Amino acid sequence: MTAADPTISSGPQFSVVVPLYNTTPFLLQEMVASVQLQSYEDWELVLVDDASPDPRTRETARACAASDPRIVLIELPENRNISEASNAGIDAARGVFVALLDHDDTLDPRALAMVQDAIEAGVDIDYVYTDQDVMTDKGHYRIPFAKPEWSPERLLGQMFTSHLSVFRTSLLREVGPFNSAYNGSQDHDLVLRFTEQARGIAHVPEVLYHWRAVPGSTALNGSEKSYAWDAGLAAVAAAVERRGIDAEVAFGPNFGTYAVRHRLRSDRTLSILVAADATAPRLDALLAELDASDVAAQIVELIVALPAGRDASPVTRAPGRFPVSFVHTTADERTRLLHEASVEARGDLLVLLGESLTELQPETLTRLAGALGEPDVAFAGGRIVFPDETVKHAGYRKSQTHLRDAFRGWPAGTDSTYGALTVNREVSAVSTEFAVIDRLVFEAVGGFNAELDGYCAELDLAAKVWSQGNRVLTLCEPIVTSLDRSIADDELPKRQRKVISRRWGWKGVDRFTP
Repeated sequence: MTAADPTISSGPQFSVVVPLYNTTPFLLQEMVASVQLQSYEDWELVLVDDASPDPRTRETARACAASDPRIVLIELPENRNISEASNAGIDAARGVFVALLDHDDTLDPRALAMVQDAIEAGVDIDYVYTDQDVMTDKGHYRIPFAKPEWSPERLLGQMFTSHLSVFRTSLLREVGPFNSAYNGSQDHDLVLRFTEQARGIAHVPEVLYHWRAVPGSTALNGSEKSYAWDAGLAAVAAAVERRGIDAEVAFGPNFGTYAVRHRLRSDRTLSILVAADATAPRLDALLAELDASDVAAQIVELIVALPAGRDASPVTRAPGRFPVSFVHTTADERTRLLHEASVEARGDLLVLLGESLTELQPETLTRLAGALGEPDVAFAGGRIVFPDETVKHAGYRKSQTHLRDAFRGWPAGTDSTYGALTVNREVSAVSTEFAVIDRLVFEAVGGFNAELDGYCAELDLAAKVWSQGNRVLTLCEPIVTSLDRSIADDELPKRQRKVISRRWGWKGVDRFTP
């Protein structure tokens, strides 16, 4: 449980801050009523009218404040914009926590109670976010957003925490509230800055916020506020620079998403480990693509693990920029082949590849391996597609008895609900057909578990990486094509499932891909 904040004197637990501007009276009344109906009653509602030209907004707000002593109305003498109006409300807030609510949205009656439960269940919780949905103009709820657990990488690619967001007031004032330079995406900028300083972050996996879809709202059509996308790009670029991440930030494929394209540090060396294919050798073609890599000079070796029964075919490539060696094994499965190849590897980073990959571009390796330049990122996988440009792998999603390729079969260029397919994000595990892992971390956790293979070995390796305090990412870029169309069964072998369950547990939905 979190102790009371000594910097806030005798105020309520929550201050719900709402900036108003020409708010339609009945929508304002619905919003206020949703706060008044909260089952948790230790709150105040701070309304800030940003000099609305429509007198009905001010009249309705005054009537609401007069009807309930828990409602505070601040009337600004001139229009200051949404950031400054919100800041005025935060300055006036007396609560230990500030909850942000838009002027035409509503809260579920359980919202504050469930946020309070999360605060009490955690340790030093400074930020809480909940799931949300969209409310139509007829009052129907649709498109629920089941959000992941805390995912800092996804926040760089998308403002996924959004509504409801609740901040510890003392830290909010210390970090500095909204910056009007990012109007349109001021909340994204704030959460990026705030979570860099937050001690504890909690997610409430319940739809507790109803985002109203009205003309001009990003809930209805993001393109109606294209300036918000520009502001979001600037906010993410500032965060990347602030965190010392060597990356380019660009617009993502869909509104409100951003591509963080990493660059590999010049002092990092790479060992390329290739799990050879028993039936369809194409090593010469793979080597040609690797020789053309932007970071070929940082490759210290390429080690090919040969499955049982396959000889080392002559490499027709002229002497290249890095040496190629072969390891003969009795294995016939990718993770076991890669483990054999890793024994003598000496690069800082181990790049794990299946021989069936094609269409590696010059920038592919730097974008893949560069992700490990971020703090605490030790294992990352890129996007794998089939030749028909449908998704083969975009991170694993585990469930009670299955481990699935998230979004398998989706068209590679399309969005998924709420953008998970179009941004970099934390995941439970990634495929080792196209991945990179820190060699020291790989060795520290013992590499692949000899009791396991396939999906189970990959999940176990990722779980060990997570257990050491590191992160595992799936990247929306780079993208490679796999000529291997074989897919293992989703349902895990019973014996191996028992090993995973014994070591890591196996309950509930995936925390990053609900």
